[in-house]
Amino acid sequence: MNNNSGMGRRLTTGIGEFDRVLGEGIVPGSAVLLSGPPGIGKSTLLLQVAEKIGKKSPVVYVSGEESEEQIAGRAERLGIKADNLYFLAQTDLELILSELADLPAQAGMSKLGLVVVDSLQTTTSENATGSSGSPSQLKYAAAQLTNFAKAQNVPVVMTGHVTKTFAIGGPKFLEHIVDVVLAFEGDKFSSLRVLRSQKNRFGATSEVGIFEMGKKGLAEVSDPSAAFLKHHSSSPGSALMVALEGTRPLLLEIQALTSSTSYAYPKRTTQGIASKRALLILAVLDKYARLSLSRSDIFVKSSLGMRVFEPAADLAIAVAVASARLKKPIPPKLCFFGEVGLNGQIKSVNGEEERRKHAKKLGLEVVGADEYPTVTELLSSLFNA
Repeated sequence: MNNNSGMGRRLTTGIGEFDRVLGEGIVPGSAVLLSGPPGIGKSTLLLQVAEKIGKKSPVVYVSGEESEEQIAGRAERLGIKADNLYFLAQTDLELILSELADLPAQAGMSKLGLVVVDSLQTTTSENATGSSGSPSQLKYAAAQLTNFAKAQNVPVVMTGHVTKTFAIGGPKFLEHIVDVVLAFEGDKFSSLRVLRSQKNRFGATSEVGIFEMGKKGLAEVSDPSAAFLKHHSSSPGSALMVALEGTRPLLLEIQALTSSTSYAYPKRTTQGIASKRALLILAVLDKYARLSLSRSDIFVKSSLGMRVFEPAADLAIAVAVASARLKKPIPPKLCFFGEVGLNGQIKSVNGEEERRKHAKKLGLEVVGADEYPTVTELLSSLFNA
């Protein structure tokens, strides 16, 4: 356990990637909301966290979505072993709170170490209107569980569903009720998973942890950039960039595909990339780089399920699209970051020093605002366009 002034002693799980996203551990009495799409691995992650905490103090895992037999089966598959780990299959909020209040005395323990509620959408109360998952039920359940965490000085982790746009399901004020909001992301066809901090009253936001899903559950990825670089291909339409997630530089791949279309309105499709920024970059390429894009369907995505919305991705997007359109590969040892202005200029971005150091450590050569002032000059140098 680590000592943090003003917040008591944090509970460290020993899962480094999880602890660093929370700010070096879980704060006692905190309410944490973990969101993510179905099947991404939220329950797996929390079972592993529960095992670690359960070796130090009692943990209660409340499930409203799966039976005790299903959870026990998953725990056995993952090799979860903790004498102080208790399971409660229940959806009624009042019964859950009653069991949590009585359990320490019944089990002869001083207090609980952690409570996991999986999920918030299945937890209901007679004191709130609507069916399970309705705004009133979600608000009441989240508020009561948060009050329990504060009153008992026991951390409570609640899981939540997400919509198709990756927003947390339910009313927006859910995020204001809890202390910490975490998002668990990833492509279901990839083994890599990203844990992202979106709100943290006790630490930095925008921190990320990288995991890999295997047969024995989630394993930490100690060197994420090397893992991303391993999947990189130097084929046309592929460009490397150094993103900055919180204080952590990460090497990512931006992929683009262009194909001719006979329709009046060509498609513009993005995945993991801010669509409006991508449209602006395409306009810049069409005007200043003289790339004929008006008769092409264009698809742009970030690799391995990562979402990249920072302006530093602009230059990698521009280079990837140009590479795909011209059918010319980019030299494999180049990586890009920089904001692209509407006048075609390449602008510096925050954290350049950290990005450059990280690229150099990986044996890559950086291309950015310091190397080329405009997109036109960069593309001309790369592709002789």
